[in-house]
Amino acid sequence: MYFRLSHNWFLPLICLLITAYFVFHTVQGNHGVRRMIQVREEIATADKIKQETVAEKERLQAKVNALSPKSLDLDQLEESALRILNMGDENSKIIFR
Repeated sequence: MYFRLSHNWFLPLICLLITAYFVFHTVQGNHGVRRMIQVREEIATADKIKQETVAEKERLQAKVNALSPKSLDLDQLEESALRILNMGDENSKIIFR
């Protein structure tokens, strides 16, 4: 009888330990719940950076498109260059619209 009672707790204890092992690694492991949350946060950050980069690319592309010969106003370009380089002549007259 004593031998039989001592084995009654052994199998449930082993099952409990195995279950605890798997539960622990489901939450804490390399592919667990915490890692999944961390990866989702990293993906959200990467998506935000991607959106900012795409917006900057579109802004720069619009600037490049404005420099095409078809859309370039040579008078406006000359006026801007003279203003930026501070090379306007004292006798130069600039007419603002």
